[in-house]
Amino acid sequence: MTHTADLLRFLPASLQDKGFEIRLLLPKYGSINDRRNRLHEVIRLAGIKVQVGEKEESMRIKVASIPNAKLQVYFLDNDTYFKRKGLFTDPKTEKFFPDNDQRLIFYNKGVLETVRKLGWKPDVIHCHDWASGFIPVFLKSNYKEDDNFSGTKVVFNVHSAVNHGVFDQSILDIMSLPDDFDSNTVIFDGKVDFLKAGLAYADHVVTGNELGLELDATFKELGVKPDKIQGSPQDVSSQFADYYKKITE
Repeated sequence: MTHTADLLRFLPASLQDKGFEIRLLLPKYGSINDRRNRLHEVIRLAGIKVQVGEKEESMRIKVASIPNAKLQVYFLDNDTYFKRKGLFTDPKTEKFFPDNDQRLIFYNKGVLETVRKLGWKPDVIHCHDWASGFIPVFLKSNYKEDDNFSGTKVVFNVHSAVNHGVFDQSILDIMSLPDDFDSNTVIFDGKVDFLKAGLAYADHVVTGNELGLELDATFKELGVKPDKIQGSPQDVSSQFADYYKKITE
């Protein structure tokens, strides 16, 4: 995954340099040190609420700038879900956190709520791998009538076949999806699958360097024909610059 990490560090900054307005939105995990990374809270974005089941969780937005790049990273901060040190597994037990379903819902909804609060109308929302798989779903259901996202295209970028976003159907009970939402569109083999949901609901699917043939059967099952954008980070940056322009014409 080293190549993927290098790419995701390089790609946004390089696209910003090419004239695109890029913003990154990530969970503010407990392992991210505020002082070391010079994070500061964005007061004008205070008060965002995210519905997770019957709970309404508050969210703080902290921002940092990537060194040597005119690029801002927005961190979605919430003590209930992200204060712990582990990403998805407990460092002490190496087991998945039992509330990962809620944490993912909070993040996926929180991204869209933050974009709305910013008053920013993105031409493209670029999602990476399974953890962001329900952003396309929420965008096409909960936010389908929202003028802020009218015309927004969703790109779902698959870098790896790894998928830890498979949950029992009970997760649907805490997603607050519209009454007319067809839950069968996100249920696969009896489970709610974040990766497959992202593939099914995205406007465009892209695969990267490290993905081999592991997901070919999944693509065929869903009728998805991914675009391949591969090569060195520099090559991928140029290809994505052209790709963004093409899909938003």
